Order: sequence, then C-alpha cells, then structure tokens
Amino acid sequence: MKIVDYSYNRFCFKADIIEALDDNDIFIMRTPDGTFQMTKAEFYDIFSNVVESDSYQKGRIYYSKKPPKKALQFMTEEPLIANVVENDFIDDEIKTRIKEIGRLWRKSKHNPVILKDVLVSWNETIDNWIRDRNMPLIVRKETKKKGQSLIHPCGREIIISDNSFAIWVFGRAMNNETFSISQLKKMLYNNEIPMVMMQTNEIKEKGKYTKPLGSYSLSGWKVCHIEPVGFNTNKPIEELNINQIENHFRKYANPNNMFLLPKGLGPLGEIQLFIDEQKNER
Repeated sequence: MKIVDYSYNRFCFKADIIEALDDNDIFIMRTPDGTFQMTKAEFYDIFSNVVESDSYQKGRIYYSKKPPKKALQFMTEEPLIANVVENDFIDDEIKTRIKEIGRLWRKSKHNPVILKDVLVSWNETIDNWIRDRNMPLIVRKETKKKGQSLIHPCGREIIISDNSFAIWVFGRAMNNETFSISQLKKMLYNNEIPMVMMQTNEIKEKGKYTKPLGSYSLSGWKVCHIEPVGFNTNKPIEELNINQIENHFRKYANPNNMFLLPKGLGPLGEIQLFIDEQKNER
C-alpha cells in the first residue's frame, strides 16, 4: 500500500498524484480547512463527478473554496496510516485491543453474512472459471487501463479492473445469487458485469469492458480482502507467469476472501491485526 501526502491552499484533488495510485493506495490532502485522507477507490466512488470533470481530466486539478459535505467523512485530525501498528511504537496492549475490535466486528450483528452454501457455490465457480481457458481472468492492477483487456503470451485474455468486479461479486453473493460459467461467459460477452467504478471518456474510448458499478455499488460499505491480492511487482501483466495471475484472480474474485466494513471504519481494513481476526469462523 502506497501513501502520498500533499498540501494546497484550498480543498483540492490533484490528478497527476491521484492517478498514479492503485485503488487501495491512500492520499492525504492537507488544507487550511483540515486534513483529508482517502483511498483512490473511495475518491472514485464518492467524488465521481470530480473524476468526470474537465478540470480534473484536462486541467489535472480540481478545487473548491470550501470542502463539500461529502468530504467531511474523510476529515481527520491526524492521518491514519494503517501500517504504523506494525512498528515498535505500538505496544502489546494496543495490539491486543485492535484484535479485540476485529473479533467484535466479525461477530457483530451488523456485519453482513453470506450463507455458507452460497460461499461454497462461489468457491466452486471461481475454480471452474480458472480451469476454463476460454474465460478471461480479471486482475486489479494498472488502474490507468481499467476496462481494457490484453492477451497474455499463454493465449488467455486478461481484463483489467479496479475493485468494481470484487464489489459486484460480493453483492451478488449477499443477495444469494450464483451463476454458472456459461451464464458468466454470456454476461461478459454482453458487457453486463461491472469492471469500472465509473465511465470516464478514456474508458469509453479505449475500454472493452466498460460497464460501471452503478446500482451494484454497496453504498456506505468498503469491500476488503483477507488474503492480500497485490502482485507486489511493477512488471507488466504480460510478463507475469499465468499461475501468478490465476492465484491473484482466485483471491481477488472469491467472496470467501472478502469482508465488509462501514466506510467510516474503512482504514481498519488495511491493518493486518484486524484483518487476521476476520479469518476465523468463515
């Protein structure tokens, strides 16, 4: 996870900084009206109007005199950088409390639960998807190319997405919906499965799979992964071993490897001590 930090004399989104980030990377904006922290995915979700604006797309900067109301949820006195819990300044008692909070959330009546038979079905679907070489694999990488696809040297199609596909999968599982491979293949062919948070002009122009998340968005929730889905490499997708891509897809697309957090608690989904507590009793 990358964290970038910038200052400006008013509430301001800087495209050159934000667009270089991956979806789960964090940017911190320091202004005279306060400090704001969010992930790129949250920015795309909540400030879709900004992303679409000419100021952001062409001018590469979007600002307003005062922070809008929807920005207040991201206001923080001191930026919360999740990885600080791994250093020596956090003692064992605090780490224990973080684990307790993780257990409390896992057992909370407000934590959305997916039926076990639905999770089993999706697990089988993901395995069958990977085995079917005619099914494209979907990766969360290189967000500048969202909605585009490429052919891997092994001959398999690779679709580039953000977290939209994972959100769509989790939402369908929450609604007790399951699909056969033939159904999913048809949906992909008809561009019916969301691959992007929203359609920008560039996505419309260059993308092949351009359906935006739209009504499938889990409003107020953040979808988190238990086992990390990052590739931990800057190599182009074409240079990655197909087995690496398959393993990534298995973790990225499987609702068995996901959990939800209220948006206001979203940063907890980046803390490993908290995440580890979501592994139990699943």
